[in-house]
Amino acid sequence: MRRARKQFPWNDTVSQQQPPHRYFVNAYVDFLFIGGLSIIAYFVIRHFGIQDRSYWVYTLSGGLVWIGNWPHFSATIYRLYRSRENVKQYPLTATLVPIVVFGGMIASFFSPNVVAPYFVKFFLIWSPYHFSGQTIGITLIYARRNGFVFNKLQRLALSGFVFGTFLTSSIAAEVSPEGNQYYSIHYPGFGLPYWLYQSSICVIWAAGIVLVGSIVLHCVKTRRFLHPMILLPATAQYFWFVAGRSIPAFTEFVPFFHSIQYLLIAWSMEIVERREQQKAAVNKAFFYKTSARWGLLNVAGGAGLFFLMPRFFAALGTPLDFSLGVVLAAIQIHHFFVDGVIWKLRRTSVSSPLMENVPSLYAKALQPAN
Repeated sequence: MRRARKQFPWNDTVSQQQPPHRYFVNAYVDFLFIGGLSIIAYFVIRHFGIQDRSYWVYTLSGGLVWIGNWPHFSATIYRLYRSRENVKQYPLTATLVPIVVFGGMIASFFSPNVVAPYFVKFFLIWSPYHFSGQTIGITLIYARRNGFVFNKLQRLALSGFVFGTFLTSSIAAEVSPEGNQYYSIHYPGFGLPYWLYQSSICVIWAAGIVLVGSIVLHCVKTRRFLHPMILLPATAQYFWFVAGRSIPAFTEFVPFFHSIQYLLIAWSMEIVERREQQKAAVNKAFFYKTSARWGLLNVAGGAGLFFLMPRFFAALGTPLDFSLGVVLAAIQIHHFFVDGVIWKLRRTSVSSPLMENVPSLYAKALQPAN
């Protein structure tokens, strides 16, 4: 036991076994995908004084949805429905949830002035909450990869900071009772008092100070630095929802930044799990074939969901703008339900592959067979 404490002097904040890999790919790729790119984009956009969603902002974001936003939704559906075992493992999520969400979507088409606004409102409230859940999950993954375990106080402070950014953004959007518009669907606002927004800012800073202070004390005590990747997701979300909230040109790209976080991890999981299923067939071509197949499948799946499906309903007589609003909300609500169950870290089938490193697997595949 003394040896373990000497090697990992964090005591209650460090796991007893150091994972072999800090990153899914490497320091540069993980940094950019997990949040670094979004932070860089924030400072670039702010430096050049780009505020509004100009033509080039819409053009660039419109192109990125094809390779980032849309495939990330398709990747979730693919992960759930790619095998009978997955469907049997999550029967309610795989069967009942799609029926309920589809029912809400159809009801929105039949009741555009009553059901549709609240269907969209439900999606818009849940969306940043979902972002926050992913941020917490990715933070814990990188903590585990670096042998760090949050104690109760740090875990509470981390949740307070991350979900505080979600609350701050949501409350700010609900100060006006007039609501807003999602495509052509006008949804109501809650008309919350402005002091509630100010209070949420205080919650963020209080939680952040407790989190950073607690970690700094451990670093001083143990003379070890916390790996910056651990706090990168939470830092990035602060820029998404708080620092960059008033810059429309930046917020236009926030869903893309969220999506590429997901895609990096989902792609890594695909490589690892396919390798486990095809041990005898793993070779150099395996990685390229698996990656290309998974990527093309999800690009096509995303296009089918977000491009073709709204136009199908529009062809039935619904205005395209309204169809886009309803269908996109339905797809994302379904995604929130599914994502909440297929990435449970307590499951060995999930947590074990999440500790692997793709380049090391690639190197092993190139080694000659014994």
